[in-house]
Amino acid sequence: MILSSKFIDREEEMRYLEDRYRSGRAELILIYGRRRIGKTYLLRRLINEHNGVYLLAEESENVLDDFSSILAERFGDPVLRENPLRSWNAFFTYLAERSRERLLVVIDEVQYIVKGEKGFLSILQKHWDSSLSKSKIMLVLCSSTVSFMEGVMSYRSPIYGRKTGSWEVTEIPYYRLPEFLNTGYEETVRIYSVFGGVPQYWSSYDPRRDMWDNLRYLVLEKGSLYYDEPKFLLKMELRDVSRYFSILRSIAQGYTRFGEIANSSRIESSSLGKYLSVLEDLGYVAVERPVGAKKGGIYRIKDNFFDFWFRYVYPHRANIEMGMDIVPIIRRDFNAYVGKKFEDLGRRFIMILNARGKLPERYEHIGRWWHRGEEIDIVGIGERTLLLGEVKWKDLDCREVENIVKSMEQKADRIGPRDKEKRYLIVARNINCSKRTNAVLYDLNAVFSP
Repeated sequence: MILSSKFIDREEEMRYLEDRYRSGRAELILIYGRRRIGKTYLLRRLINEHNGVYLLAEESENVLDDFSSILAERFGDPVLRENPLRSWNAFFTYLAERSRERLLVVIDEVQYIVKGEKGFLSILQKHWDSSLSKSKIMLVLCSSTVSFMEGVMSYRSPIYGRKTGSWEVTEIPYYRLPEFLNTGYEETVRIYSVFGGVPQYWSSYDPRRDMWDNLRYLVLEKGSLYYDEPKFLLKMELRDVSRYFSILRSIAQGYTRFGEIANSSRIESSSLGKYLSVLEDLGYVAVERPVGAKKGGIYRIKDNFFDFWFRYVYPHRANIEMGMDIVPIIRRDFNAYVGKKFEDLGRRFIMILNARGKLPERYEHIGRWWHRGEEIDIVGIGERTLLLGEVKWKDLDCREVENIVKSMEQKADRIGPRDKEKRYLIVARNINCSKRTNAVLYDLNAVFSP
């Protein structure tokens, strides 16, 4: 069941685009973000508001014919209908002529045009300088290939210095996700642990099914909608994905240090850094260091769906291809997997409170701390205070709360300067304790109402 009518948490993006439209000036806007993130849905909403023109580029030699047909229909132009545009010079000349009044034009998946016409951006630059910048056009270039769009924005690009704005469309914040399916907070955390905040995945989720049936239907069966999703997404950005697959699988299986990844993936250490850097740039992998550390650290898969897929789907593809139900395998340690994702979500919750000034002071950086087998889920070092917190995907009673606080108190002096005042917090699925404690307590109700 596709919940196509849902439009959640894109108020800031819409406000940005509306402001640019109302400027009345020539605007060249770049919109980008990974597939499934909701860029097209966002832009179509803007187009519907302002009777704009939506042009979807595809890997075809007939792109100009398709664009000409759409423009002819939009402007009621029988001459263009019978005589399609034959060059990109003619295309931009036509747009300039039609932009004496405010005109919104969106070119989606623009990377396909550039792939077929290497000089496209140079032609755009020429026409922008000569005519379009003096018109009333709002031209939006959109792409799902992040690396391509970063190249468009670089100083080597022909249109460098011409764009009037850019926006990366990112995942929906976790606390807005219950609105998609009207799910309870616990169920939302479990679904989020698999799909992250990517709206298309949530729109594909059928609330009439339980979570495991949804996972079977969407991911865990041959031919399902997202069965090959990571392979598809990586092939959009990269030529040879085999080594990247080896790296991602290694990290998902718990090999998180540089040397461990090199050994597990069988990639030379001298080459591994390059591949990890690419995955970082694409937003699939992140380096995590203990708070206060500048070197070392571990690698983790940043994208929840990639993490789930490489942990549970990729290693069992042969079984899935044979029709085996791997849900029983996943269920063995799924709760622990959700617990790790809830730790990330708990830190994100505290970062939101920090940004909104709801903590003892504003902390420049909040993260995790670990050293020689000891770990604290949340640490913030401020000018006056040292903030320490634990995140637990379980129901806590007063005794457990007291034990957690004692453990943090014992570790506190090993983390930061001893002269700072210590502040403690606990984030848990549920907390059944009304006794006064030396920590601020947050349950799911608080986490989803930051």
